[in-house]
Formats: sequence, structure tokens, C-alpha cells
Amino acid sequence: MFKKGHPVNISKYFGVGLWAGILLAVWSTPVWAEEDELLKLCESGNSAACFERGKKYVTLDNDIKSAIPLFRKSCEENYMTACIWGGIYIQNRGKQYSSEWKEAAAMFEKACNAKEDAACFNLGALKYREGRQSASLKWFKVACDMGNQPACDNIVKINK
Repeated sequence: MFKKGHPVNISKYFGVGLWAGILLAVWSTPVWAEEDELLKLCESGNSAACFERGKKYVTLDNDIKSAIPLFRKSCEENYMTACIWGGIYIQNRGKQYSSEWKEAAAMFEKACNAKEDAACFNLGALKYREGRQSASLKWFKVACDMGNQPACDNIVKINK
């Protein structure tokens, strides 16, 4: 391609690089625009957008601190998956009997009451970690009745 002593048409290669750069910029723009749009939609009350942006903070940016308020807002607006995700991350920030654990329990209970078996399971696990075996059995039973096999397995283990 390049030989010593032969002239090189730089504009030919510069043009390709320029076009590649333009295509890359245009192609990647929707990602940033989408994130901005998600925040705008969230601010206008779209609970699914709040959850999706929170999820991106966690999975792409590893920014749990920014995700939690979005999960809270989405949960408050009855997006139950956000109650589960938010509950998990909030519980992980706290310690046994802390305000974080109380908030997580409330989020799990809200989603559990909306028939989200994973939330019932997580509430059972939280109660078990608090040393409240009868409360944990109650929530594991609710999850098990919804078909959550790990909850059913936990009931068997606790009752041994």
C-alpha cells in the first residue's frame, strides 16, 4: 500500500477517516440523546423512564448513588420492578435494623402486594437476616404460593 519513494494521496485516506469519524459521531449520538430523553421523561412523571435511566446508571456507569433516587421515584409511581431494584440497592447500603433496611422492606412489601414474587422473596430474606424467622416464613410462603421455587426451598430449610 505505502511504498518508499512513492507519493501518497493523503486526502484519500483523510477523507475515509473523516467520514468514519462523522459516522461514528452520528451513530453514537442517539445513545446520549436517549439518556437525556429518559431523564426528561422521568422528570415529567414517566415511571418506566425513571427505572430505565436508573438501570443504566447501575449497569453502564456503575453509579448506584445516582440510580437510587430514580428507583425511588419510579417505585413511588407504582413501577414495581423499580421497587425491587431500589429495595435491593438501598438494603445493601444499610445495616440490620437501619433506616435503609426499613425503606427497602417498604419497597419490597409494596411490590409484593402487587404480586411480584421476587419482592416477596427479598422481603422474606431481609426479615430472615434481621433474625425474624416467623416474619421471613410469612413472606417466603407468599412468594412460594406465587411459584417462586427458591422461596419454597427456604421454607423447607427454615423448618428443619
